Amino acid sequence: MRKFTLNKDKKDLNPSEAQIKRQKDFSRLHHDYEKLTKRGKKPLFRDPKMFLFLLVIAIILLLVFLGEI
Repeated sequence: MRKFTLNKDKKDLNPSEAQIKRQKDFSRLHHDYEKLTKRGKKPLFRDPKMFLFLLVIAIILLLVFLGEI
């Protein structure tokens, strides 16, 4: 079971003016959110590492199926 401690300090937890301004700029906030959640994805044939990986898998599968005949 977790043990929690109460914070009894009377600190002012309000955000600074810079933090408020940063969150008020909705276009930048939305752009950052889109950049984080919806990364640009290359098609498989344009990604050289993935293309090479798929090519190796295809060759292995071809050799396995041709070897069984």
